[in-house]
Amino acid sequence: MSVDQFLTDFKPGEETTEETLSELSGIPSSDALSRSWLGWTDDEVLDLQTKLSDLVEEDSSVEFECVFKAGMSHNDARVRTVAVHALAETSDTTVVSRVLDLLTDDEDLDVRVAAATAMGSFVALASEGKFSERIRERMFSALESILIKGDTPSELWRRSLEAAGAFCDTRVNRYIDRAKESEAPEFRRSVLVAMARTSDPRWLDHVTSELENDDSSVRFEAVNALGEIGDEPDAFYLEEPMDDQDLMVQLAAVAAAEKIAGPSAKQLLHIAGESPEPSVSKAAVDALANIENEDKLVQTVTPEMASEGMFGTSMGTPSAENVPYDAANREGWSHVDEEGVPFHAADNFREEDDDPLASLMDYEAAPGQFEDDD
Repeated sequence: MSVDQFLTDFKPGEETTEETLSELSGIPSSDALSRSWLGWTDDEVLDLQTKLSDLVEEDSSVEFECVFKAGMSHNDARVRTVAVHALAETSDTTVVSRVLDLLTDDEDLDVRVAAATAMGSFVALASEGKFSERIRERMFSALESILIKGDTPSELWRRSLEAAGAFCDTRVNRYIDRAKESEAPEFRRSVLVAMARTSDPRWLDHVTSELENDDSSVRFEAVNALGEIGDEPDAFYLEEPMDDQDLMVQLAAVAAAEKIAGPSAKQLLHIAGESPEPSVSKAAVDALANIENEDKLVQTVTPEMASEGMFGTSMGTPSAENVPYDAANREGWSHVDEEGVPFHAADNFREEDDDPLASLMDYEAAPGQFEDDD
């Protein structure tokens, strides 16, 4: 984790190792690196940013956020574009603010398109509460200012629509309605992406109609959208996509069936598991296993289960030889009371316990409680 060591080992424009690139992982400041860029060509800086971006895709243990932040301010638009793409998953509000600036003000169209694409991820994070309402509204305003204009370049408008769909806001519906009248495949794809991100079943009729589109790329996005907004009864729509002539559509259908789940989806996945396409059959088998695992996790702790103790075995009648220690009740992390009524763990701390963990420290086992049976 040393910029100095990196600058010693790295030769701009030449082949380098992952080990050398990894020296930049987690650096606290890019000042020294940015100063060194002054002696590099734009192509050499672009080469470094691209290599770092590719490495992040391959190895999730490394992070070069500090380097990409510096890249967003580089004079070369290609460097800014790569940097914005690489930062699309960040939850750093300073990065989001900078990307918003690039979206609305950058002079290069590719940079603005990259910023609009990144907004799709940022909006999704905002819906999870990762950003403040102020940032969320700023994102919406920036995207709507692009969508409302009649002279916005096509790709920028489409990427902005896709990103805005993630707001799940009815104000976006009019732009989706406008775009779905287009016959251009690229617009039809973007409409489906936006519909998928709204998770709104109101678009189901349009989505299912696009499953018959002559363009396989449109069918692909329609299947993806069905996986996001479809419910269990809609799984039958995936029957034909499972046997589509395009392999990517088949794989998308498998993924959609996994998301929808339910008996009908499982039946389709069992059939897909016998597909002559190895990638499809493997994906179907994996999807079925994932659904099975999810089903196992969906378990409800009933009052009857709780009365049997943590591990489902009754403690029996307390005696001098068997004194149960009710840690859940004592320490305040149980989930149901004696009446079977759920409550928050914090509500169960005893007022006399200054330190909720002290009772564990003070606990003395009953005679013979932890002695071997023999």
